[in-house]
Amino acid sequence: MGVPVLACEQIEYTDQGQHAFAGVTFHLEAGERLVVLADPRHHGEILLRICATLVLPSGGEISWRGRSNDEIQEPERYDLRRRIGLVYRSSSLISNMTLLDNVTLGLQYHENLSREAAYERASPWLGRFGLAEHRLARPADLSPGGRRLAVYAREFVKRPEILVLESPFSDLDEGYWDLIAEAVEKARRGWGCALVVANVDPGRAKSWGDRVLILHGGRSRTLEAAEFDPVLYLASSGKRVEDLSMERSMA
Repeated sequence: MGVPVLACEQIEYTDQGQHAFAGVTFHLEAGERLVVLADPRHHGEILLRICATLVLPSGGEISWRGRSNDEIQEPERYDLRRRIGLVYRSSSLISNMTLLDNVTLGLQYHENLSREAAYERASPWLGRFGLAEHRLARPADLSPGGRRLAVYAREFVKRPEILVLESPFSDLDEGYWDLIAEAVEKARRGWGCALVVANVDPGRAKSWGDRVLILHGGRSRTLEAAEFDPVLYLASSGKRVEDLSMERSMA
């Protein structure tokens, strides 16, 4: 085994003086996937932001490619964030720019690609998400689902080492769910992109993750995906079968 892309050791977090969770421990190698199921849901969102370097843990140690958080200084941290793809529920686009410029801005600004080279890299992803014909449109001209797909395209063109997703199906019709899953698989196989995803339907956890991390009552435990039973999870977390349908509509 090589150096993990992402490693968390006994991560804990305190929110406004209130203990949120503790004991979060996992390692992700290149191409590996972790599903986070959290109750309450916002604890999963906090953990995602810790993984994406946007929030500091209250305790424990987190490292990326063997470099711990304490060792990373600016501008190295800035470069690290460029290698993390992040899509969360409130991700948005720049309203006064075309879709194509939104998707390629980071490539031009951070990777110093020419506009033509950036457009060339982005074109396959725009085509994959059915956005090629809308490339010169402004975000306001797109449906909520179209804007959401454009956010995904913007992150995938970066070729991130880690993809961090919160509520991956938010604003997307069910017909697009497999499209997102196929894009994630392409990134995993294409360049070894690892995945951390939270707030998915527990019934889909096995298809989205190699392991499942459960946050409940401030404690955490990690299971191999093959050992995870969504029905038992719902029962142990005090949810009813009807809640599974509700989570599908929210995720």
